[in-house]
Amino acid sequence: MNKYILGSILFVLACLTGCDDSNDPFEGTDNFITSFTLKQGDQSLVASFRGDTIVMNIPEEVILSDVKAQVVCSENATIKPDPATVYNWEEEMFFTVTSLSGQSRKYLYTPRRSSVPETGIILLNTQEELDAFGAKGISYLDGSLIIGQQLGTDSIKSLAALSTLKQVSGSITINTRYRGHEFAGLENLEEIGGSFQIISADSLWTVDLNKLTHIGGDLDIKSAAVGDISCSSLKSVGGNLSMEAPFVSTEFSALQQVSGNLSLKGKSSVEKMSFQSLKHVGGSIEVSMSAIRLDFSELLSCKDLNVTGKTLLLLYCPKLQDISGKLSIADNPLYEVSFPALTHLGELSLSCPKVNQMNMPLLKAIDGNASISIAGFNPEQLASLESIGGTLSLTATGSVKMPAKLKKVGKISLGSGMSEIDLRGVEMEELLLQGSDMSTTVVKGDDVFAGSIVMSGLSPQFQGFKEIGSLKLNYLSNNGGTTNIAGINKITGDFSYWNNSNIQEIIMPDLQEVGGIFDLYSNIKEFHFPELKTIGGDTRICVNTTDERSFPKLEKVGGNLLIQTGYEQYGNVYEPVLYYPLLKTVGGTLYLRPYGYNETQNMQNTKLTDLNFLVSLESIGGFKIVNHKALASYEGLKKAIKSCPETNWIVEDNLYNPTYKQLAEDGLWTLPAEEE
Repeated sequence: MNKYILGSILFVLACLTGCDDSNDPFEGTDNFITSFTLKQGDQSLVASFRGDTIVMNIPEEVILSDVKAQVVCSENATIKPDPATVYNWEEEMFFTVTSLSGQSRKYLYTPRRSSVPETGIILLNTQEELDAFGAKGISYLDGSLIIGQQLGTDSIKSLAALSTLKQVSGSITINTRYRGHEFAGLENLEEIGGSFQIISADSLWTVDLNKLTHIGGDLDIKSAAVGDISCSSLKSVGGNLSMEAPFVSTEFSALQQVSGNLSLKGKSSVEKMSFQSLKHVGGSIEVSMSAIRLDFSELLSCKDLNVTGKTLLLLYCPKLQDISGKLSIADNPLYEVSFPALTHLGELSLSCPKVNQMNMPLLKAIDGNASISIAGFNPEQLASLESIGGTLSLTATGSVKMPAKLKKVGKISLGSGMSEIDLRGVEMEELLLQGSDMSTTVVKGDDVFAGSIVMSGLSPQFQGFKEIGSLKLNYLSNNGGTTNIAGINKITGDFSYWNNSNIQEIIMPDLQEVGGIFDLYSNIKEFHFPELKTIGGDTRICVNTTDERSFPKLEKVGGNLLIQTGYEQYGNVYEPVLYYPLLKTVGGTLYLRPYGYNETQNMQNTKLTDLNFLVSLESIGGFKIVNHKALASYEGLKKAIKSCPETNWIVEDNLYNPTYKQLAEDGLWTLPAEEE
């Protein structure tokens, strides 16, 4: 058989471009190698791709000599290191392809020697079939290997006959019907182009793949018995790496890259899990097992990092710089969470009640939400943090400040437990006060706060916040007490309260102006807005009880005004005190009805006899009153009647239903005697 003399190697990189089409915008984000060929004379060796791995099959009789490499890359992409400087194509190496826009992709070039291979999918369902295949002495299988069945009675108890097998271009699967305890026979595997899977082989004790350097697809070990997993030479996994077994010992000291997810689902408690050479995980790292220490000492990047093992005392990631997805650590007895090199996070969820040190000194941005529930929050340990794109949910104790450089947050959500929190200088769309009782918490903010406040518990003590964007009160409960929302003078937008609550009173003692909509609907006993003078938008006052302190200074409503006047239902009589002594102007329609919330419910008021509570009213844009069966006098509208357009006059189903002209022109303010 001819031999090829090995000499100097010249590598020429050729980048092919697509057809020019001026109508298609070029974004320059592609960073792929689409073909890779080593050529000598008229003979070419064409590589295959397994994910981000370039597999070059070199026949055993071929000696590389005077070889030229031809590579097709994405348009305008560059490749490093310079291939012209590479002289040994018998060794593995990494190439990084960078797009015009600066996005990089790392490829592993791996050569392999092979004799004339066995090809196809090899099914070995019995011990006899496995031994016969092994007797061929095959070192390279150009296909896939399936050992054992998932169901049936035939079983395999030894893999020893496969000891010559070194390379498989496809996948290897070991199914349930492998009933042996030992892994001997596959320990000489050096490369698997596809996946390696152990599917519920529950008699297997060990997995020894110490000569294996590369897996193009997934490494998936699922067993109820495997206690030791050793892959000491494995450098890269092109797909996912998943271990779901009661292992107590693992060895992955050479592993540098997992292109997919890394999933650790151990069934036993281990002192330490170490991936001391692992630099890149293209997908998520999921840890849902009992481990005291996790060591990722060289890890630079991953998509997600999720730890839910509940026993972790130390998470060591000193070089981790970027988590594009979510960092989530839940219910572990950690005292410190430290990521000293981390600069970017997609999302953060930290729920560890014992953590009193959260050290991320270089972190500049969190793209999405950040949920932090820990014992101690020290802003100096987030000294570089400038922005949070989503919601910052914070539960802590003691006095809390925001990081000095943090100026912009989408929303901030606060829980109970803090004595004080200082939000001055932080711009946000919404402040959510979620703690059920924040009455002892001091919340400091700028005097003018452009965002919205949403409250779902007892009000904190506000300092600043004299003017806010809007206020929404959700369900409030303090077992019959008072919620005092003090310090707010002006709401430039809307105010709303639309939930029933187990409280006696809501009071806003300092509120003077609401610029937008004012919505009030609840069955609580008392609402008091003693200083409120102006409401700019539509107003609905749909409550069962008002009194002389509810709206004593209200002068103007810019939009429509709906007032619930009281009704009787199931033997209960709801009769609010209608007291608006200074109300002069309603820009829209003034609408009086017994039950304010739902117009379709035909409630009736049998108590209201006159409209004298509107005696100061001077201007209205319309008037509507219905279902007041005792109403006999409209004298309260004398000052305002001429301002009301006749087309906006609706008076129906009352004891007295005068037309607009009967009041405005004829002066028939009370029910004529003959109609009584």
